[in-house]
Amino acid sequence: MYTVLSGAKINMGDFLITQRARELLTHLRPEHELFQLPHWESLDPHLEQINASRAVIILGGPGYQPKFYPGVYKLTQDLSRLRVPIIPLGLGWKGVPGDWDTVRHYRFTTESLAVLHRISRETPYLGCRDHLSREVLRRNGIANTLVTGCPAWYHLPSLGQPLRVPSGITAFAVTPAQRPMYQAQSIAVLRTLAERFPTARRYCSFNRGIDQEDPRIPAEDRRNNRGIATAALQLDYEVRDVSGGLDRIGFYEMCDFHVGYRVHSHIHFLSRRRPSFLLHEDGRGRGMSAALSVPGIDAFERAGFFRHRGIRPADDTVEMLNAYVDEEVTNGFARFAGVPAVLDAHYGIMRRFIADLPA
Repeated sequence: MYTVLSGAKINMGDFLITQRARELLTHLRPEHELFQLPHWESLDPHLEQINASRAVIILGGPGYQPKFYPGVYKLTQDLSRLRVPIIPLGLGWKGVPGDWDTVRHYRFTTESLAVLHRISRETPYLGCRDHLSREVLRRNGIANTLVTGCPAWYHLPSLGQPLRVPSGITAFAVTPAQRPMYQAQSIAVLRTLAERFPTARRYCSFNRGIDQEDPRIPAEDRRNNRGIATAALQLDYEVRDVSGGLDRIGFYEMCDFHVGYRVHSHIHFLSRRRPSFLLHEDGRGRGMSAALSVPGIDAFERAGFFRHRGIRPADDTVEMLNAYVDEEVTNGFARFAGVPAVLDAHYGIMRRFIADLPA
């Protein structure tokens, strides 16, 4: 048995990571049952069962954050009571804004670094979802890492399949940015795509919900979402709340491509061999584009150091997106042709990583 820690709470992407990670483990290590727990809660009530398992496996997500422990992962207050290895499965970083200057200065708290070193001693590799994540660990003294990709990269029925190039654009999906500072830019993206494809069915999809009264969703985020949703409706988009699970994203299968800021909507499309254009809100997006060898566009630019951690929305993002989308639609999405090969090659690495998990 493996104990698996999931981040699935609200965000559709976290549910996608959990589902795909469980599918990988069940497919490649069918001899092990999976005992799932939420990673934001203490493991203390379950220690007896956890210590009877072979390992604690963290199922992906942007967990390599400065407050890795006990901020992102609660684990236990007394780590000596946890007697099995902790193994990160395709975790990523969350640097802001995510450029190389961010990588150079990325640091973990003392408590977090101590836990990461313990993990490093107890497992052959720490799984990283991209090369920037691997680099920040290396610069913090963690060298035994392996770039496996995110578990969500691997839609098992699509492995070995080519890119699905649409013959025409009949429908597409847009995911707006999470950060309120990008509201005007998100609306400009919606507007320019509506103008470019006036006859296509269009969806505006919110991965973390829109405006439900939930203490886990800040009031500022709800106001931002409402503003974007209102603008989307005025532009004849169908607005969809896809938070809380995967049962609400069936309409993705009707879409010819995705455009947006939400990394796991981007991954969902690419994993099923459909084109997707990613706008980088922070280091999560930058790392993903670099790892998949498919171009993305920065939504930000450097500004005064003390403003928004030194960034602001870039003035030319929408212009660059227009050119990018137009070129790919005209040329049959040629720049995405290599994505299936990248995903399939990394599946071999992920398969090796999972094969090396404790027996």
